[in-house]
Amino acid sequence: MLLDDFLALLVNGIAIGSIYAMVGVGLNIAYKPTNVFNLAQGEFVMLGAMLGWVLMTQFSVGWVVGSAVIMLAMGLLGAFEERVAVAPHFKAGSHHHGWLISTLAFSIIIINIADQVFHADPRFVPPIPGLSLDTRFLGPISFNTHQLAVVAVVVLSIFIVEHIYRKTLVGKAISAVSEDRDGARLNGINPFHLTMLSFMAGAAYCAFAGILAAPLVLASTSLGLLLLVKGFMAMALGGVGSNWGTLLGGIFIGCIESLSSIMLTTGYRQLLLLAVLLLVLLIRPFGLFGSAPGRTV
Repeated sequence: MLLDDFLALLVNGIAIGSIYAMVGVGLNIAYKPTNVFNLAQGEFVMLGAMLGWVLMTQFSVGWVVGSAVIMLAMGLLGAFEERVAVAPHFKAGSHHHGWLISTLAFSIIIINIADQVFHADPRFVPPIPGLSLDTRFLGPISFNTHQLAVVAVVVLSIFIVEHIYRKTLVGKAISAVSEDRDGARLNGINPFHLTMLSFMAGAAYCAFAGILAAPLVLASTSLGLLLLVKGFMAMALGGVGSNWGTLLGGIFIGCIESLSSIMLTTGYRQLLLLAVLLLVLLIRPFGLFGSAPGRTV
C-alpha cells in the first residue's frame, strides 16, 4: 500500500468513525438518565438521512432550515417513543426491562413504514453548504471538505453535550438521576420529564448524524441498522456513558474498517472488528474509558 493510499483511507476512516461516534453519543444521551439502550436510535439516523433527501433535493429547502426541521420532527418522535415504549415500563418499576422489546418493536415499525414510503434505493443528500465532496490535496493527504467538517462538528457537539452535563442545572439534574433515580426524585427532581427530554435530544442528535452521514454513505432505509451496530460498538469500546471515549472508539473502528478494506472483504472486515472489540472488552470490560458502576448496598 502506498503512503497516499494509506493516508486517504485513514482520513476516510476518521470521518466515518466520527459518524459512528455520533450514533454512540446519541445512545449515551438517551441512556444517561434512564439506563435504557434505545434500539430505535438507528432509525432516527435513517430518517434524518431520508428526510434530508426529501427536503433538500425534492423540495429545495435550505440545508440549515431543513436540518432544523428534521431535528425538531425527530425530537418529537423521540418524545413519542419515550411515552409509548419506555415510560410505561418505568411506571411499572425502575428495574423493568420490557423496554428491550418495546424499543425494538418501535424500530421495526419505523423501518417498515420507511420501506413503504421511500423504497430501498440509495439517495444522494447534499453536503454542508459551502463544502463539497471533491477531492482536495494537502501534500500526500487527500480529503474532501465535508469529511473535515464532519469531524469538526462531532468534536464541537461533544463539547456542547459535556458542557450541558457539567455546567447547567438540567445537565446536573440528569447526572443526579443517572446516579440514583429514586434519590433524585426525593430531592424534587422529576426523572420522567428528564427521561423524555433525553430521548428527544438523543433522537434529534442522531437525526443530525444521519444528515451529516448521507453525503458520505448515501441515504437508504438500511442505513439505520448498520449505523446502530457501529454506534453500539463505538460506545462499548470507549465506555458506556463516556462521550469522548465513544468518539475515540468510533474513530478506532472507522480506521480499522477503512484500512482493512484494501485487503479484506466486507465479511472478514466485520469479523476483524468483532475480534478487536472482544479483545478490548476482555482486557477492559467497561471499555477504554468506562468505569465499573457503584455497588448498591
